[in-house]
Amino acid sequence: MKKILFLVLLALPVLTACKEDEKPDEEAFIFGQWNLLCEGNCIQIYKFQGGKLYEDNMRSFREAPIITYRTTPMDSKYWALAQELENSFPKDYMMPRGLTFIGCPNCVEEGGYYLAFERESEIIWWQVGRIPELWPEEIRPFMEKMIQTFREFPPQQ
Repeated sequence: MKKILFLVLLALPVLTACKEDEKPDEEAFIFGQWNLLCEGNCIQIYKFQGGKLYEDNMRSFREAPIITYRTTPMDSKYWALAQELENSFPKDYMMPRGLTFIGCPNCVEEGGYYLAFERESEIIWWQVGRIPELWPEEIRPFMEKMIQTFREFPPQQ
């Protein structure tokens, strides 16, 4: 009986492992800023996925119903900045408040910051206003870090 139990336990990882053509649902961390009433490049959205950072290839949300990204990642020197930002994301506070506007009474006129975690099967997002005094204390350090991170990225075209 012990031999059978041992064989079952030994075979369990092989039986429950992903098939070669299956891959886990890879999560992407998305962050950026947008302006509604502007001219030129009105959005700067970044997608950190698979250890690489991609920038949007749009100038406005009016161009398409979903955000699209360049296929070539940004220079690798920016990847660590995106990883640090993702690591500092206040998940305990934000995740229960997904799909909401935070401190954003005038987002329609002033724009705001966009944050999201995306998987192939779902997306959870937040819109955060531009007025720091309206940010909950729980997200203030992250928001300040994100704004500083934008300053370290090259300007988008």
